[in-house]
Amino acid sequence: MTGVLADPVDETRRVLKGAEAAGVVLRAIGGIAIALRAPSIRLFGAIRTYHDIDLVGTMPRASIETVLVDLGYEPARRFNALNGADRLLFHDSSGRRVDVFLGQLRMCHDLRFAERLTIDRWTLSLADLLLSKLQIVELTDRDALDVAVLLADHEVTEDDAGIGLTRIRAVCATDWGWWRTVDENLGALIARWPGDAAHSPSAAETTFGTAVARATALRQRLALEPKSVGWRIRAALGDRIRWYAEPEEIR
Repeated sequence: MTGVLADPVDETRRVLKGAEAAGVVLRAIGGIAIALRAPSIRLFGAIRTYHDIDLVGTMPRASIETVLVDLGYEPARRFNALNGADRLLFHDSSGRRVDVFLGQLRMCHDLRFAERLTIDRWTLSLADLLLSKLQIVELTDRDALDVAVLLADHEVTEDDAGIGLTRIRAVCATDWGWWRTVDENLGALIARWPGDAAHSPSAAETTFGTAVARATALRQRLALEPKSVGWRIRAALGDRIRWYAEPEEIR
């Protein structure tokens, strides 16, 4: 299709600029979004590759559909008719998929972001990008690397100037299931990153060291945060009831 770029990161930039020019609010999420915000990922160019593009927006959906069609994408009409209240799907001629999540990301947990779309220009906020990765119950190697570079390149701050602790606190201190997954993932990543560093380019050693330090501090902060009544009630049930959803793979 004319105009569609082969490189998915460059193509995401093109799509975001096209949406901005059309007055449509779209932001990137997922691995490509982290590539746009965390330059340290370039240290792992031979390891971290991309294909599909993940975006977020809000209803109404018509303007989003119009801008993506104008940019060279074909809507998955049946999928969009069935799921268009919270998710849209598009493809280009090579089979690359563009997912657009509307108002919230529903995976292992629900991440609602409608009121936070315009915090940053090209991507969802740094805190939301981190949460979108840490909510995955079965992290892949790519997810682990994305979390590492995001933490290495951005400090945890109270506000959204960095990785906003206020936002992470609001999610994890009110929902035990969210906290359970985030805490477990942070613990697992802190344990694995020194091994990853040993098998990565020497220049990446600082990246993993910084990620371990910041993940450790974040995990400690979340453990000490006062929890809501609902959090404490759900915590009493613990792992006896599954605390996460199992998202379907869609093609």
